[in-house]
Amino acid sequence: MNIKNIKYIRYGVQGLGILLTIIGFFTNFPIVNSILLGLLIVMGPVFCGWICPFGTLQDVFSKLGSQLGIKKFVMPSKVKKVLAFSRYILLIITIFISADFIFNILSLDPRANFTTLLGGKTLIIAGFVVIFIFALSSMFFERPFCNYICIEGAKFGLLSAARPVTIVRNEETCVGCSKCNRVCPMNIDVASHGQVRSLQCINCMECVAACPAKNTLKVGVIPVKKTVKKTVLTFALAAFVLVVYTGVKPDFIFNVLASNKTSSSSTVVTGEIAASYGDAEGIEDGVYEGTGTGFRGEMKVKVTVQNQQITSIEVTETNDDSKWFDRAYSTIATDIIKNQTAEVNSVSGATYSSMGIKEGVANALINAGGENVEAIENNMPAEGEQQHGGKGVRDGKSRQ
Repeated sequence: MNIKNIKYIRYGVQGLGILLTIIGFFTNFPIVNSILLGLLIVMGPVFCGWICPFGTLQDVFSKLGSQLGIKKFVMPSKVKKVLAFSRYILLIITIFISADFIFNILSLDPRANFTTLLGGKTLIIAGFVVIFIFALSSMFFERPFCNYICIEGAKFGLLSAARPVTIVRNEETCVGCSKCNRVCPMNIDVASHGQVRSLQCINCMECVAACPAKNTLKVGVIPVKKTVKKTVLTFALAAFVLVVYTGVKPDFIFNVLASNKTSSSSTVVTGEIAASYGDAEGIEDGVYEGTGTGFRGEMKVKVTVQNQQITSIEVTETNDDSKWFDRAYSTIATDIIKNQTAEVNSVSGATYSSMGIKEGVANALINAGGENVEAIENNMPAEGEQQHGGKGVRDGKSRQ
């Protein structure tokens, strides 16, 4: 295969990535989890360079800008070095600061929202605006979102710090033309290094394809140089801490491909029996199912009732983004069990998921024949849909 044609192969894979993203809203691909995770550890953030839909969108607008004669702005080297840390700083902020405004900002993430858009869902106006801003910016800067803001890319970079397969430069045959630097969408100084081990590298192979000197830039299994081994081990340790702290699972990459869908079928919140009766008054012991509507549509809830008390709440199915759903779930489920009513306060910054859980619990109790429970009025429209809420049936009548 002619290495110069690799960029065209990449374009084809990027198109396939968009197709898989769309299909991923309706079908799960378990094998993709293992493949992408393996590639990440061995080769680096291949997902970012070859599959990510929003990365592809930025590439398209970048090519469009070039066709229109728009020259790309080149950041001064000192500025680039400072900005290179920005996405890692943002990653740290999102991990350790759970303030409401952080989650409100994350809700405008153009990467996640563009993936959502591909799934046939609609967005709020602000979501469209942010996508448009970064797409337009890509006509003047190479992959601005990927370079400076994407926290998923920051995770992938850290997790692939010790990758054995990387791009290597033959210093003896290098002609010093710096074409590799000019075509790199991640602003990496390829021409100054024997091995490309930057955490920014997305393995797009643009540098390899652009190099005029045969076999000067190539991909191979390369041992880590002694001079950089300590640095690599430091980043690898940081990645390990990240995984442990955030609970990243092997399927986290596929969550990006499939719009960060989450399943909490194994998560149950239980509590001690309250002193007084509440919404479950008059309901026989058992496990009851209900539905509510979260941000990405219907979620299914199981509620366990013992001695006319709500003793556990389990969300068995939801497509809401995990970072918002998890924020809402632990608080809402605990508060419902503590107060024995679904009418508890929503979690700020995770209102959609909060309403879906509350609505699902109330719906389950209504389905169980509860006389002391009122349906939760969920007036927040699901993403891309008109809010309809869960429906409970009692005595042949529908309650909303």
